[in-house]
Amino acid sequence: MSPRTRLLGACRALAVCTRPVAQHGRESFRPATSVFRSFSTDANGHPTTSRDAARNENISSTLKVNASATNFGKQPTPPTPQTSQGPDNLHIDTLSDAALEQILYGGRPTTSETEGGLTAAQEEALYREGTIPTPAEAEAEALIARSQASEPAQLSIGQGGDIQNPGHKFGLPRKPYPEGFNLKQRYHPVLEQLTRLLMRDGKLSVAQRNVATVMNFLRTAPAPIYSPKFPLLPGTPPASHLPLNPVLYITIAIDSVAPLLKVRNIAGAGGGGRALELPVPLAVRQRRRMAVKWILDVIEKKPSKGSGKNQFPHRIAEEIIAVVEGRSSVWEKRKQVHKLGTAARANVSSKKLKVKKKM
Repeated sequence: MSPRTRLLGACRALAVCTRPVAQHGRESFRPATSVFRSFSTDANGHPTTSRDAARNENISSTLKVNASATNFGKQPTPPTPQTSQGPDNLHIDTLSDAALEQILYGGRPTTSETEGGLTAAQEEALYREGTIPTPAEAEAEALIARSQASEPAQLSIGQGGDIQNPGHKFGLPRKPYPEGFNLKQRYHPVLEQLTRLLMRDGKLSVAQRNVATVMNFLRTAPAPIYSPKFPLLPGTPPASHLPLNPVLYITIAIDSVAPLLKVRNIAGAGGGGRALELPVPLAVRQRRRMAVKWILDVIEKKPSKGSGKNQFPHRIAEEIIAVVEGRSSVWEKRKQVHKLGTAARANVSSKKLKVKKKM
């Protein structure tokens, strides 16, 4: 090879030189930044051809010419012994194409049978034999495991490996469905019912503003003091927690004072035109409705403390606090209704009541 060709090759290979370029005089020798990249087949374990060997020899010769050109006019320096096997002390001539590509470009490391890796041909052979599942089969097995955890009865696999009836992500609700389970409630059910009971003349916005004022009053009021004579619902949080959650405050006050039953008078069932008292259990909304009615009756009987648009909701909030603390007369009404219902339990199995039902 001619010296001119070697000089051009040295300019191309200067990018892989690990030593800094020495300046000769005032001008520095800056060759073109052209980098040689080895064949990608060498990194995959394929044998190197004679053309690749010749190309590697050409690279080593150009590196030697580069070193002689940079050290022109200088005293030769004695070679330093290699004490470690780091990338700075390794000579570039001793590196293979795969190692050179790994250092320069950070490519994928070579895999061989000795290192524990498998080539593409070996993996394909294992897929055909069935030793290793294909990615599609592995994904199908993972989906089957997730579906079996939720609904194993609705899962089946077709002939082609396709999954049929994979099931539901969150499962189906249990039957019988509760009433209105498919509807989304905008407000809390207790607040919604309280607002409807406070509404007058169809003015819903006024009732909503009053309920908001009641909640604001309860939020800023001091913590109530529980009374041991009138216990609240089991599981009630400490008194200091109620002002932090006005909705819970109102719910506990209404549900605690709500009656469990009511006494119904059946005319003529007692004989001689006398009515027969019969206890009837109440649903949740019926219990809350009766409790709110009792609270409103107590508020209307109290004298007015002044004028203003916030005066009525303030009285409601004060009565709710009195219910929680056991100072309200609503507790006496609840106690009286339960007492009448306990006394009327004997009329449930009355013969006169059965005759009245047949008639």
